[in-house]
Amino acid sequence: MTFSKLVDELARWVDAGLSPRLWLRDDDAVAPTPGLERLIALSAHCQAPVLLAVIAEPAQAALAERLADVVLLRPCQHGYAHRNHAGEGERAVELGGQRSLEVIGHELAAGRQRLIALFGDRLSRILVPPWNRIDENLVGRLPALGFSTLSTFGPPRFDGIAGLEELNCHVDLIDWRGGRVGKSPERLEGELVSAFALAREEGGRAVGFLTHHLAHDAQAWASLDTLCHWLAGRGISFADAVTLTGDHALSRS
Repeated sequence: MTFSKLVDELARWVDAGLSPRLWLRDDDAVAPTPGLERLIALSAHCQAPVLLAVIAEPAQAALAERLADVVLLRPCQHGYAHRNHAGEGERAVELGGQRSLEVIGHELAAGRQRLIALFGDRLSRILVPPWNRIDENLVGRLPALGFSTLSTFGPPRFDGIAGLEELNCHVDLIDWRGGRVGKSPERLEGELVSAFALAREEGGRAVGFLTHHLAHDAQAWASLDTLCHWLAGRGISFADAVTLTGDHALSRS
């Protein structure tokens, strides 16, 4: 796989005096699994930092123990229990739906304290909402709950909130609507080219790539392996999500 269209798009960044940045987020971590081991190995081989979104309530101490010396995987909070609280006929959401903002905020705070107990200073202040959805009225409360960055999927939607940045993903490795199967390298190239072109037109913001190690089929792993090794072979590194946000230290507030 030559990724020739992606090569052409990245050349346009250089011509525009911009540095293309691609970062990697993986969702739904709870415990050590074969899938997580495969992600760790791929990350190490390609020196690719991964923002690992950990579900707070069911997260196991064994996960923290396994990641203790894995510097390339940085944990962040992935909601509380990844439980749907949407009304009938509505799209799944945990950080919204039928509950009050006070109840949701209490859960997020409890989940954050639980993850601090597990991961200590390694826990970033990035919040990843389950299903990439969050009640817009909750967003302004996130800094007071200890979060400095919100990461969902798609273009930024929340501007002007003091103390809160937005760092979203734009390309998903898995085709959820088409049978929860991994996308081919060719399809991923097309989506990456589109995402990079839009990011370039908007001044050079970072592009986020989303994976789910528990849900990968053989095609997903093969495509991810192909992409990571191609990037590494060209000397193109995945960016560190925490560095992109400027969040270098955990706040225990």
